[in-house]
Amino acid sequence: MLATPQVVNDTNWYLDLGASNHVTSDATNLMTKVEYYGSDQVHIGNGMGLSIKHVAHAQVSGNTHSMVTRSKNGISRPKVYATTLEPSSIVDVLQQEQWKTAMIDEFVALMRNKIWSLVSLPNGRKTIGYKWVFKVKENFDGTINKYKVRLVAKGFHQVAGFDFNEMFSPVVKSTTIRVVLTIALAKNWVVRQLDINNAFLNGDLQKEVFMEQPPRFVDPKQPHLVCKLHKSLYGLKQAPRAWFEKLRNALIAFGFIIARSDQSLFIRITTTHTIFILVYVDDILVTGCNSEEVQTIINKLNKSFTLKDLGEVDYFMGIQVRHTTEGLHLSQTKYLKDLLCKAKM
Repeated sequence: MLATPQVVNDTNWYLDLGASNHVTSDATNLMTKVEYYGSDQVHIGNGMGLSIKHVAHAQVSGNTHSMVTRSKNGISRPKVYATTLEPSSIVDVLQQEQWKTAMIDEFVALMRNKIWSLVSLPNGRKTIGYKWVFKVKENFDGTINKYKVRLVAKGFHQVAGFDFNEMFSPVVKSTTIRVVLTIALAKNWVVRQLDINNAFLNGDLQKEVFMEQPPRFVDPKQPHLVCKLHKSLYGLKQAPRAWFEKLRNALIAFGFIIARSDQSLFIRITTTHTIFILVYVDDILVTGCNSEEVQTIINKLNKSFTLKDLGEVDYFMGIQVRHTTEGLHLSQTKYLKDLLCKAKM
């Protein structure tokens, strides 16, 4: 980050131990840079907030102090290839085509779902912030499934009772998953897996929430206006509940009832068929005795929400499902490997 040079005249580098970004006031220290239009600040020891002029990459040559590093001591660890690294800044995104495409796709989805409209900020109201989040979504075998980019609202800026009310949202129990899979296996039912695209963007907001326009997507004709959110955005306190209520109401309209033992299990029983639906946020499992009725339900869901039909289940809620001649083999190998990787073990 480049601090305002009129405020800080020292051109030395200063290591910010609380973050992955570091601070300088001399633009010549930067290799690549782009202007920054956000409202964030760099706070220094006396509490003063300095405006940020640019964000960029830089390379500091040589050691700033004496230390023995792993490489100097003959210690090494496996390297992560650059294509699987998740970018930490907009600068990284603009240099990688796959991330830039994913970012544009996310913004197009926001516009298509009419998530906000531009309005003047009402007197006495404040905007909440946002951030771009980048994530590589992997298949159970570790290969890349897709590059995901999300515009996430800074929900910690929200005030309870003012910006939101209820926020609890149920998720399916692991015991329920095992019971339904056991029934499906015993009756030789196919278990289909669905993924709802941009699920949270379908939830309706009951409270007014205002957000800043995202840089690089600011309306050039109305840069002074703010975004009034009409639907949920990732990061909002009420987003999970708003989405679940939207999906629940749709399934009830399709003739399903909610199981007493688990609010995320939906059941429809008629004289001709039985269908179970398991819901874990935006991941859905559908199984039943009548494959035509199962397909009809999937088609109805696709009309209400945009979804991907992933075929037979293979990975759900951290559980890897492998089909064998003896039945279904459930394991959490990938889940455990991800935990070890996160813990750098």
